[in-house]
Amino acid sequence: MKTSGKSVEISKRLRQEIFSGKFDIDRRLPSDRMLMRRFAVARATVQAAMKDLMDRHLVVRRPGYGTFLSDHAQTVASGRFGIIVPDAYYPFYAQICRGIDDAAGSKGWLTLSAALGSSDMHDRAAKALEFAGVCVREKVGGIFFQPFQFLDDGAGVNLAILGMFKKADIPVVLLDSDFLPLPQRSDYDLVGINNMQAGYEMARHVIAQGAKRILYFSNPLPAPTSLDRGNGVGVAVTEAGLRWTRESIFFADPCDVRAARRVFEGKNRPDAIVAVNDYVASLLLKTLKSIDRRVPDDVLLAGFNGDPVSEETNPRLTTAVQPCHELGVVAVGIMLQRIENPRAAARAVQLAVKIETRESTQRKQSAKGAKCR
Repeated sequence: MKTSGKSVEISKRLRQEIFSGKFDIDRRLPSDRMLMRRFAVARATVQAAMKDLMDRHLVVRRPGYGTFLSDHAQTVASGRFGIIVPDAYYPFYAQICRGIDDAAGSKGWLTLSAALGSSDMHDRAAKALEFAGVCVREKVGGIFFQPFQFLDDGAGVNLAILGMFKKADIPVVLLDSDFLPLPQRSDYDLVGINNMQAGYEMARHVIAQGAKRILYFSNPLPAPTSLDRGNGVGVAVTEAGLRWTRESIFFADPCDVRAARRVFEGKNRPDAIVAVNDYVASLLLKTLKSIDRRVPDDVLLAGFNGDPVSEETNPRLTTAVQPCHELGVVAVGIMLQRIENPRAAARAVQLAVKIETRESTQRKQSAKGAKCR
């Protein structure tokens, strides 16, 4: 059916009214004849507008009965979003959630957040599944979901949660990472940072400070996004013509003194360590002090995320600051676009980080001229 500028205008007006909750979800929408009178147009124009709404999964036609809101439209009309973030107690994710709250509120949406706590991950998973059921029953308009990562059956839990929302036709925006292992990509929208670029930029920074032997240090169970950071470090090191081997990535508990000693065995002991995140870096800093390795004089040390702990250490940690609040704001924008166009291809939006230079990567001879960027 050929569309006209007037039918597009009518479709847009009706979408706005559906999103605002104007129509009773248990009653049919105005008939074609009523819409023809309201907008002073021909039947063909109204039918073209209604077809556009059907293509967007907002209305359904029931022959002999009329036009009704679809299940998808009913969730949108609820005016509420759900937030399921297993690690919301962690400062990085807490700031993302605040960004979602602020951006959603500015658009007239309310948010329902899952109270998962910081206890055992299996307990959090059980609470998340229960909350997902609540969101389905309450017909929320969309879900912001951080997939479970550090869980034996994390894949099963993620699929169970996402399956509930898919069946209920509730759109989902993933936060920070996909639920599929790299390099696979799901058909959900995703908002996060470019982790490979972050690792690359951090490695370039320590190289500029004179580092020649760089180690990427990770806890034993890193998230897929953390592995991407390590890959970025490797690209920068190789690009600079420096040594990068399998031993350049070290997996261990940052509190393990024996492991820390092994790092410095042999002639290729590092003069710079890029840690997977600020928390690991802060623990590793204490361990390095216990084996008489001084930061930054003996070895440079840096982390990621821009967490509060990075400013509480002595020396303070250089870190790659993630735009957490902005990630939440962008996620809401992506959600609203998904609601507007449910059939659009899935998108992955990646924001850049900012390297915050502090004393942990500033040797005394170069500290005077160093600047934050």
